[in-house]
Amino acid sequence: MKNLNIRFAGLAMALTLVLIGSNQVWAQNPSQIRLTVRKNKVINGIEAQLRGDYRENRSPLSLNSELENINIPLGKPVAFCLVRDGVAQKLGVGRIALVGGIHTATVELSARDGDFVPAVQAGDVLQARQATKAPFRTNPGCGAPLLVSGLFN
Repeated sequence: MKNLNIRFAGLAMALTLVLIGSNQVWAQNPSQIRLTVRKNKVINGIEAQLRGDYRENRSPLSLNSELENINIPLGKPVAFCLVRDGVAQKLGVGRIALVGGIHTATVELSARDGDFVPAVQAGDVLQARQATKAPFRTNPGCGAPLLVSGLFN
């Protein structure tokens, strides 16, 4: 029994050192950046949520944009745009699909998949764009009606 307690104590100590070491590696690499957006807005009587997640390690790695719980019919496109200094750049268009029973539009950009991931800075704006009522835009862009926007921080 005593031998078993010593083994558990050794395992606990080893895990603690691993966790401390992994936190120090993260802290020692200031080039790793993560910026996020989270903004709620009532659209067509239902509260939708815009989320964005940007990651960088010396160069942009990924940028994910999602509009969840949107009260617009399935299959309709939603444009996601990044705005910096008043200039909008279209990130892509996601079609509204059921994800876990919730109407969701998503655009995921990953450098590992060969996508162009634009650099994002704190204060840049993520926008979701599409008309709120029919007729819906068939190919919305950064000039389409604004559904919701939020700041990266």
